[in-house]
Amino acid sequence: MKRILFLCLVALFLVESDVYAGDVVYGKNSRLKKEQLAVPYFLTKPSAALTGKNFMLQADKMKFWELEDFIVNTVLQGNMPEELKQFRKIVFKTPVVDSVEVLRKPHKVEIWVLPDYMSIGTSDDFVRMPMGPLAAQRIADSLDCILPTTFLVDRIAEVSQGHLEIFPFRPLGDRNCKPIVFQDSNNAINALYKACGYKFGQFISGLKKDVVITYKIQTLKGNENRVAIYGWHHPNGKITQPLYVRHVNFYVDYSHGIRLIYHKIKVDGKEMDARQVLESPALYRLLSNEPMHLQKASY
Repeated sequence: MKRILFLCLVALFLVESDVYAGDVVYGKNSRLKKEQLAVPYFLTKPSAALTGKNFMLQADKMKFWELEDFIVNTVLQGNMPEELKQFRKIVFKTPVVDSVEVLRKPHKVEIWVLPDYMSIGTSDDFVRMPMGPLAAQRIADSLDCILPTTFLVDRIAEVSQGHLEIFPFRPLGDRNCKPIVFQDSNNAINALYKACGYKFGQFISGLKKDVVITYKIQTLKGNENRVAIYGWHHPNGKITQPLYVRHVNFYVDYSHGIRLIYHKIKVDGKEMDARQVLESPALYRLLSNEPMHLQKASY
């Protein structure tokens, strides 16, 4: 408990106090009112019936691929906290890069993002659920979403209403890949939230590494069946995990998180499809800082 209180004091010191006045900071040096958009898929789905605790009791007995199917089916049946059935708008300006045609002038980009990582259960009893990239992609496709690029992970971290110092677990064999540790990690994050006065549904950084989409999975030989992870931001903005693509796509541990972004975006007020932007050699740098566009904006 002393460690938790110390980490929260550090986090509070590093966050500007006016962030807690009710407004969300969207990117650097700009401020917009909070805006939400319902996830269309869930408008016709019933409220969650399965709690996080009961889900984990079943998950703990399953092998990897069985669990992946269970996760997908459970989410798509509507078993997600209400806070994750609403996208939140993030607005940022692209950097100016003279050597990149589309970035020779700044653009205003508006994206819709889930405010926390993919979770299963109710608002009062949920678990942030790691999963493999193929399961994450199935959910993303069903909800008309994409997974983030490293560039977008950083933009999301910039809007944080609060920060947690990372809470790693010691690697003991393959223990960190077990559902019981997923739950232990979630409990630790929730304890930090409570100690810091944060609420589920806020943008809070420092929770997990993001599963991301990158050209390195699709174009570099030997990476076709890998998962890409990135992020886990410290309160000072530095990342714990540079882009890493050496894990196989059936490797998952407690530190992995799935963040979804709605496929409809706006660039300078014009509606576009994020998937088409990322697959365009001329436009992809609006949503990515990598040297190559994506052949397909998915796993």
